Amino acid sequence: MINNWKKNTIYISLMQFILLSVNFFLITIISRVYGAEMYGEYASSKSLSVLIGTAAVMSLALVVTKFLAQNNKSSKSMFQNAYALILRNLLMSLIILIPLTLILKRDLPMTILFLIGFVFNEMIHVALAYYQAKGDFVTSSKQIILRTIIYGLGAWILVMQGFSILSLIIFQVITLLIFFAVAHFSIPKNDIDLNSNTTVKNDLQASGKKMVLTTFSSALISELDIVLLGLFYSGSTLGVLAWSRRILEIIFQLVAASLDILFPELSKAKNKNDVSEIRIKLKRVFLISFIIPIAFFFFKGIASELFISLLGTDFSEVSTYTSWILFALPVMVWSRINIIFSRALNFEINLTKSILFGSVVSIGIYYFIHSFGRNPAILSIILSQIFIGVITTYSFKRSYE
Repeated sequence: MINNWKKNTIYISLMQFILLSVNFFLITIISRVYGAEMYGEYASSKSLSVLIGTAAVMSLALVVTKFLAQNNKSSKSMFQNAYALILRNLLMSLIILIPLTLILKRDLPMTILFLIGFVFNEMIHVALAYYQAKGDFVTSSKQIILRTIIYGLGAWILVMQGFSILSLIIFQVITLLIFFAVAHFSIPKNDIDLNSNTTVKNDLQASGKKMVLTTFSSALISELDIVLLGLFYSGSTLGVLAWSRRILEIIFQLVAASLDILFPELSKAKNKNDVSEIRIKLKRVFLISFIIPIAFFFFKGIASELFISLLGTDFSEVSTYTSWILFALPVMVWSRINIIFSRALNFEINLTKSILFGSVVSIGIYYFIHSFGRNPAILSIILSQIFIGVITTYSFKRSYE
């Protein structure tokens, strides 16, 4: 059992590292070849698709994993009905997407392709839930690692051959579709029921609506800034700002990944003292996370030379922007801690309401600060994250106390 746990941990860590590495590699070559302006549109359209896609897929991969792990009597019907729900929601999302792209000034074809790719990716994870529910993260991690490497190599070849950015995204969608087929057909036929079942769909939908609350809240914290930046900036400026915000996101994801181990421990907490002890320990994580922005600030000169050599002169300001934007990292870490606590202790609804309110206020912050002041983008990002951090803390304390 211990050896199996260690093996799963190693493969999950390797998978996470490869995902982040390949994504970083791709946005680097896209920025270098297509320039800051194209990368800005790419990043903002992708962030919008992630927000819409997160709501559409309703975290059904997690729901299916949970039901399978509990040996639900309708386990064999989970896959087909989860696919049907996701595809139905995709069609609804595509209708909503058209006016949204007009309001948020995003490229419609690019955003549609990103959304379709996001949905296929979730369907892959629904299929891989068959293995994860059995505690076999090795098989699922291997498939994801292989898919990521193939996509990374294929995308690099397309970029080097001078294909358009849309061709690159289409290749991603096709790759995800193929690997969905691989993941689905790797499930033994005896463990799949292809018939539609209204009861199963209703159960999946009910659980999905609850599960997606914290997932969508996390997506808002991660992606909303880039979407909002696209409202106020364009051209190479948007690309530089999007890159700086993406660096913050990459570092945040690396730190946040280690926080997810809290969920099982919190779920076992029996009283307020247990929860308070865990929370006190995590305040140290919040304080320690300040080391990252402080260290980057002192070495921003070296970072600037590195970014220019990697991305080109269009991105000469990335290091300067990042040196300030990274100070939002500790607050984002604290917000993530609040989300994990709320999910473990069943306060998802209150937390989601608070983050939705915080997101609306963030839009107001962007509009207000953009009307005056120096470096309005940097100040907007930091202040909006601080407000969300405060509101998630208030939400948790109010729900728990």
